[in-house]
Amino acid sequence: MMHQPPAWALERSERVTPDGFLESFREAWERTERRFLKLECWQSYREAEGVRSQEAFEAGDIERARRLLEEEAMGDQPLRDEVKARGLEFTRVRLLDLPLTGYLRYEMINYEVRDRLGERMEFIAPPSPVEGYFDFLLFDSHTALIHDYGPGPVGHQTGGWLTHHPATLHALSDTIADLRTRGEPVPALETYAATFRT
Repeated sequence: MMHQPPAWALERSERVTPDGFLESFREAWERTERRFLKLECWQSYREAEGVRSQEAFEAGDIERARRLLEEEAMGDQPLRDEVKARGLEFTRVRLLDLPLTGYLRYEMINYEVRDRLGERMEFIAPPSPVEGYFDFLLFDSHTALIHDYGPGPVGHQTGGWLTHHPATLHALSDTIADLRTRGEPVPALETYAATFRT
C-alpha cells in the first residue's frame, strides 16, 4: 500500500470526510500564527472532476493547460495576500522520484506558475523510498490534517484525519526536518526543465 499513514500518525486522531477536511482546514488556518507546511508525496493524483487544466494536459494541449493553470493560480491571489499580510511561513514540500510521472510533468507547470507568483516550494528527493511517506498539512504546532488518498497507485482524496495530539504533531514536524536534512534538494529550475523530458 502506497503512502499510507502509519498507526502512530493516526493515534488519537479523528476521521473526517472530505467536507470535514475542508472545514477543519478553515478552522486551523484561522488559528495559525507562524507557519503552514504541506508535505506532498504521491507521484500521481487524480484531481477533482472537471479540472480543465489537467484535462488539457492529458489531451496534449500543453499551452492551454498552462493558460488554465495561470487562471487557477490567480484565483488564489487572496490567499497569497493573506499569507504576506499575516507574515506566515507557507511552504509546500514536494517529494520527487525521478523520472517524473505524467501527473508530475503537469504539476510542474503549476509549480512554475505559482513560483513566479511568490509561492514557496521545496523539491526533495527523499532519503528512503518515497512510498514510505504520506501527505499531511501542519499548522503551527496545534493542528495537523493527514490526507487519505486511498490505497493507490493514483491518489484520490477520500477524506482524512484531524489531530491535535502533541506527540504526533512533533513527529510530523520532525519528518519534514529530516527530509530537509537528509533528503537531496532538487533545484527548481532543473525540476521545471524536467517537465517535458521522457
